[in-house]
Amino acid sequence: MLNNERALPLIAALAVWLPLSYFYHPTTGTILAGAIIGVGLSALIFWSGDRIPLGKTWWIKIFAVSTVAGLMNSTALDVAYSILSAPLGNRFGVVIEMIITGLVLTGLALAQVFLGPKKEK
Repeated sequence: MLNNERALPLIAALAVWLPLSYFYHPTTGTILAGAIIGVGLSALIFWSGDRIPLGKTWWIKIFAVSTVAGLMNSTALDVAYSILSAPLGNRFGVVIEMIITGLVLTGLALAQVFLGPKKEK
């Protein structure tokens, strides 16, 4: 069930991904696709973060998961661009895009620790 503690991080993720997508993608379709993909991957990171025990290496584990999610984001955006606006381009290289997405998702996961449901160490 989606309660306030679970909804707040997703709303924060939407508030991050929608402007990022707006300034990064060339068309409305790819803007919406980028935001939806970003929020979906944020939900995945939040879910993963809830299953990783808090500790000194928590953020390293989350960064590793987020970097893999960054690759998933890049792959999903490749599909969205192929479907919606193949000739338009305007994207970073896959490695840069993967790292930037991994950093954004790690930041959102760190914010979820403060905004989301409390868990014990």
